[in-house]
Amino acid sequence: MEKQRRNTRQLQVIWRAVKDETSHPTADQIFLKVRPQLPSVSLATVYRNLQKLVREGKLQVLTLGRAQHFDPLVRSHQHFICEECEQVYDVLLDFRERRLLSRLPDEGFTVTSHQLAFFGRCKQCGG
Repeated sequence: MEKQRRNTRQLQVIWRAVKDETSHPTADQIFLKVRPQLPSVSLATVYRNLQKLVREGKLQVLTLGRAQHFDPLVRSHQHFICEECEQVYDVLLDFRERRLLSRLPDEGFTVTSHQLAFFGRCKQCGG
């Protein structure tokens, strides 16, 4: 029972740490953020809880290079990645992009998910 309660508390703290984030943090960043509230939590526990939140549909994963970033905005959207500071920004495209995706079944493709990312420099880095 104690383990169940601890797991539930850990999951709640991790969810609170990421649910309003717009910075697309990595598991390492989330680990550092929750460590003051959960001093005995391990990075592996943070990873497990993040994967559980992904399975529950509360988070999506954006893989950039070797790093996984976690995003609480789970509706369809794209990203802009600054090549200078590596900050990830949400980008919401209009209906034309969705129209492109709707043509793929006509070409014989079954789309289960997609990721579209733009790369460049953000305005803080002189974009």
